Amino acid sequence: MFQRMKPTKNNEEPLKDSFERRIDYLRISITDKCNLRCIYCMPPGGLKFFKEKDVLTDDEILRFVRIARSHGLRKVRITGGEPLMRKDIISLVSSIKKTGIRDLSITSNGIKLSKMAGPLKQAGLDRVNISLDTLDAGRYKAITKGGDINKVWESIKEAERVGLTPVKINVVPIHGINDDEILSFASLTFDKNYHIRFIEFMPATCNGIWKKDKCISSEDLKKKISALGRLEHLKFRGKGPSRNYRIKGAAGVIGFISPLSDHFCGLCNRLRLTADGKIRPCLFSSIKVDIKTPMRNGASDDEIDKLLCEAVKVKPQRHLLNEDITSAGHLRAMSEIGG
Repeated sequence: MFQRMKPTKNNEEPLKDSFERRIDYLRISITDKCNLRCIYCMPPGGLKFFKEKDVLTDDEILRFVRIARSHGLRKVRITGGEPLMRKDIISLVSSIKKTGIRDLSITSNGIKLSKMAGPLKQAGLDRVNISLDTLDAGRYKAITKGGDINKVWESIKEAERVGLTPVKINVVPIHGINDDEILSFASLTFDKNYHIRFIEFMPATCNGIWKKDKCISSEDLKKKISALGRLEHLKFRGKGPSRNYRIKGAAGVIGFISPLSDHFCGLCNRLRLTADGKIRPCLFSSIKVDIKTPMRNGASDDEIDKLLCEAVKVKPQRHLLNEDITSAGHLRAMSEIGG
């Protein structure tokens, strides 16, 4: 049964779902717009983006964060689309941090980050994850449909300089596209404290490129990377999906996120809030709870609180991708949901 835990000393009342998982992490997609068109994220012809009036305002996002904070929300990750496309991103970061969120981070493609890293750090941002699926400039341009990898590296260096560390680099290895660069990415950790996170290629039906044989399992990645040196397993901390290792003697960390081959649902502590105001208890479930419409119709905080609790209550025990890959049929485009 879904339950509320006993209030904490800070008068927060943490939530547990029906499977005894404490829900204290919220991923907020603040826009579906993006300045890249990555082949595994968007359909070839692009997307029809949300109208501005359909996207949650700063005040609506902050209202929901405050309500979630009363239930022990500790961690927020801002996603998109590309979150740095949102004009008010600096003030939004500052306002979210001021609600008392302990761990505030952003996932970005890095194209605009170099000029914004300093102001974001000053606003209260703690860390940044940068999506980068190749180290080759020409291949990057092809994968992203026109992106400039030099801008990404400028952003990585600037993020390091201002203290948005450790810089985490998200890599989606795909057979026939970038699988020949796995060792090159892992080698980045020898001299730098980068956290290279290899994420298994997940099914999204919008573009038709996903096939099971294109997915490289985390176990296969570990075997390949072991050619560089012995992989030392690091003690698992928190409830995140990454299982972390370090090549013996290396400065940085290599993480493996395995939603398909070794799902981490048993420890899942997160909800997602989409740019158009829907709570998604699970990325791979079509279940969603609308909070935008009630807010705009004058719902009280207590009423929004009940919707939050309902979303936690209906959070599924695990995804069913391995039993039925079509269960991800609602994933038309990751940019609409926030990965």
